[in-house]
Amino acid sequence: MSFFSTAETAFGLDISDQTLRLAQMAKAGKKIKIRSYNEVKIPSGCLVNGEIKQPDVFAAALNKLMKTKFGHSELSREAIIALPEGETFLKSLEVEAENEAKIPNKIAALLPQSLPLDLDDLYWDWQITQKNAEKYRVIIGASPKKIVDDYLKIFARTGIIPVVLEVEAAAISRLLIELNKDQTPQIIIDIGNNRTGLFLYDGTVKFTVSLLISGRRINDTVAQYLDLDVNQAEQAKIACGLDETKCQGAILELMAPTIDDLAKQILNAVNFYYENFPAPNEIKKIVLCGGGANTMNICHVLEQATEILTIKSDPFKQIQNPNPAFFSGNKSQSFITAIGLGLRGLYPENFYDRA
Repeated sequence: MSFFSTAETAFGLDISDQTLRLAQMAKAGKKIKIRSYNEVKIPSGCLVNGEIKQPDVFAAALNKLMKTKFGHSELSREAIIALPEGETFLKSLEVEAENEAKIPNKIAALLPQSLPLDLDDLYWDWQITQKNAEKYRVIIGASPKKIVDDYLKIFARTGIIPVVLEVEAAAISRLLIELNKDQTPQIIIDIGNNRTGLFLYDGTVKFTVSLLISGRRINDTVAQYLDLDVNQAEQAKIACGLDETKCQGAILELMAPTIDDLAKQILNAVNFYYENFPAPNEIKKIVLCGGGANTMNICHVLEQATEILTIKSDPFKQIQNPNPAFFSGNKSQSFITAIGLGLRGLYPENFYDRA
């Protein structure tokens, strides 16, 4: 979803209910590096399920994010922005049309069957991913107008120019699949503090699913049953993870229902793909990212449950880590969306308004 035309590079801005992150990239010959980066916490209650509840507090957090950024280069005012995943939709559809000019009307007729909101209440955009005679496979991104308009007002107050609004799955796949040159049919799972996003990739992102699994809910469960506060529960989860030999297997036992549910959701997504998409390829692996990917032994447990190779993502496979003290192994997983957004910011010729 593009709003302006520009010749400038842009930084990536990733927004969640608890944290803001930015990453501005730069080209160094044939290599790409992170030029500017930062993260700031958002006070509790400022954003709730992606909706801005405290505009002044949110604007102050954005200003702090930009003013205290790391790196010596000047930060662009233009940004590629991922709105909270729970308020965006990504859908792959097959459209029959005589030519490309007919596609928007065809999509408008099909979208109400696929999205939970009225078309008049959405901003949406689309891109062709495959063409076969008069059949087009298109991928559509959409977000509620009210959510988008509220964010645009805050961006205007803070001097941020939103050249593109993008869904998280597109940013994540740009880093982990395109830049990392990994075209393997796969499922990528972004396990965050407030929600878990799942998307299936086979040549393109086929569909996304938002799951009610979150690091916060896991921490609350651990805290309740082990009589810990939430911070202690987080530390116990990190230290013991899903290892039956640590903490007497207590964390593994508490997290077992959540992991079982996640495994079922993964297999449901795979089966949905096999049964509903033409000529599907075998899904070869599961890639975990986000803060929850750091949970000890989670890859092994999920691989056993799904019988699909499961690994943790590598955001610095093709990009040099500019500050290992800042981008620790754990924190790196949480910056994948921001880096993926920043990668698109390197190519202003792709910030376009559809005619």
